[in-house]
Amino acid sequence: MNTKRIAFWAVFVIVLGLIIWGLVVAMNKPAPGATPNLGAPAPVTAADHSEGSASSTVTLIEYGDFQCPACAQYAPVVEQLYASSTSLRVVFRHFPLSQHANAMISAEASEAASAQGKFWEMYKLIYAGQQDWENQADADARVTFDGYAMSLGLDKAKFDADIDSPAVKKFILDEQAEGQALGISYTPTLFVNDKIITNPEGYAPFKAIIDAAAH
Repeated sequence: MNTKRIAFWAVFVIVLGLIIWGLVVAMNKPAPGATPNLGAPAPVTAADHSEGSASSTVTLIEYGDFQCPACAQYAPVVEQLYASSTSLRVVFRHFPLSQHANAMISAEASEAASAQGKFWEMYKLIYAGQQDWENQADADARVTFDGYAMSLGLDKAKFDADIDSPAVKKFILDEQAEGQALGISYTPTLFVNDKIITNPEGYAPFKAIIDAAAH
């Protein structure tokens, strides 16, 4: 009887913990259809990762996490938007979430590739292969990212040095801190012409937002 009672209370505590965790996660996400009240992102500079002209009429800024499943789903949509528009500039800023064990190492891999002029190429590989590395131990994830670097023809010795560089980590943490100062708590957080938008569900509604901002 005592064993059954102990087992019952153990299960009860675990379930209660999961419920509380779920509520905390839910509170950190915007309500469906709601737009959080955040400040405007910092102006785009030469240090930013951007595609498109500075004179573009529409600038899309994403604060993203490479291990975020939603970010991985948005990546090809954003790529399609950029390819189909002549008035769009796309900017990516790092916002690695603490609950994602490989968020930082994947961001560091993208920056190590950026040091050799291959940020966007690495960006695409990391997102496309997210399911391959997201649950890997740190050492195994590094091997995976080394493979990506080699497929891009990068200097492996330089890549390995840069991925561990304090300057790389600082750059990522500075972008994360800027996002935190705005009040960002989830990814992707998207701004169009400095105004936060409710994350659109698919290409067509996203394109409508971009088209509206272009006029």
